[in-house]
Amino acid sequence: MESIITLNKINIKNLKNVYNGSITFNKESKRETLKHVTGIYGQNGSGKTSIIDSLVLLKELLLGRKLSNDFIYLISANKEDMILDFEFLMGLNDENYKIFYEVEISKVEENLNDTDDDNDKENPLIKITKEKISYSKLDNEKWTRKCDILNYEYENKKIPFTPKKTYEEMVSKRKDNELDLKFQKEFSKRLCKSYIFNNDNIKLFENTMTEDVEIVKIIKSMQYFAKYNLFIVENDESGVINTFGIMPFSFRIEDKDGMSTGVIAIKLFDITTIDKTKLETLNKIIDQINIVVENIIPNLNIELKNYGIETLKDGREGYRVQLISNREGIEIPLKYESDGIKKIISILSALIAMYNNEKILLAVDELDAGVFEYLLGEILDVIKDNCKGQFIFTSHNLRALEKLDKDSIVFTTTNPENRYIKFTSVKSTNNLRDFYLRGILLGGQKEEIYNGTNKAYISRAFRKAWRG
Repeated sequence: MESIITLNKINIKNLKNVYNGSITFNKESKRETLKHVTGIYGQNGSGKTSIIDSLVLLKELLLGRKLSNDFIYLISANKEDMILDFEFLMGLNDENYKIFYEVEISKVEENLNDTDDDNDKENPLIKITKEKISYSKLDNEKWTRKCDILNYEYENKKIPFTPKKTYEEMVSKRKDNELDLKFQKEFSKRLCKSYIFNNDNIKLFENTMTEDVEIVKIIKSMQYFAKYNLFIVENDESGVINTFGIMPFSFRIEDKDGMSTGVIAIKLFDITTIDKTKLETLNKIIDQINIVVENIIPNLNIELKNYGIETLKDGREGYRVQLISNREGIEIPLKYESDGIKKIISILSALIAMYNNEKILLAVDELDAGVFEYLLGEILDVIKDNCKGQFIFTSHNLRALEKLDKDSIVFTTTNPENRYIKFTSVKSTNNLRDFYLRGILLGGQKEEIYNGTNKAYISRAFRKAWRG
């Protein structure tokens, strides 16, 4: 039942410093015209990472996971709630759909005060106030009217969700469903997790909504997409590499043994003991990425050196391993390689999957971190021409502006009420990098794209700071 799902639009309201922001990845709502690569550019603190944050939150919701209280810091400081609205294109069983998923997350005021009660520390600081999934279907080359699948409201005490007709049909088929659905609503509220993508609810829908198989397939397909095909590499992962000496491998492997996906973390500054399953997976990842590594970083190969068997705490056999860099027979621990090389290696398996698989969406924050400018341009040049999946990245390095066309680049603005724009009046003969730099200096777009700095003021501030 695996479907092909691509992200079509994101609308953000009150996420950090984005009061309103909207990005359309594909104006024509056809996968055939999708821009497979989208780069997000702008000055520091202007909302680039907010796109990645919204996707992280989306993945947690679709997987039915409990939302961490840390997500409270995503809500704009002077706002009480944030709203995320996603539109997807889905191909499922020879049918085409638009899927609309909207969620509102609010602060829980009664839990914001400091308390000495350890139990209160586990209480949610946020709540999912509203959650709705809808769809439209392509029929004779026209999109049908949007129909609600499930509409959940935190404060609705009469029934767990609407449409009322769907709820009543479920209850009429099995009386216990009424209690189960109400219980799952309270359970979802208490743990601050999605009601729609609550795993127990999905089982109820599947067992009861036998006449609405299409709706159940849509919900299950969205969850499958989040679990196996949505990869998000946050900038925090680079911090983990450099600060804690841990190398996270985002991976997807497909071979004769089947498909495996996820993240495996291994120590950089020490020998790591892992079980047999993880060892086999890491060996597959390294074999896969070495095929590409040697073509983008000459003479480099990555190895997993095995120092022998050690018994794990649960009594199983473990293997003591270390990541090694091998250049023409000279081996050194991978920890001594540059930050750019470590960044490339950590995301390369997911990048390979996205390049070859139309079902993959890969989002990477600060793709350029530590990566040589020319190499970044070469990689993007290859990806934009041949990748099958969808790639979204943020960057500061302007090399990409010379490699991607204007419709593949989104720029942040200084206006929190309209954070994301695509440039207008760009001619095919224009160098987008030069055009962007002129836009910073001279303006000319519908929104200001840079909060100006003054070199004289900066210089004076440096002197003043020294004098105290």
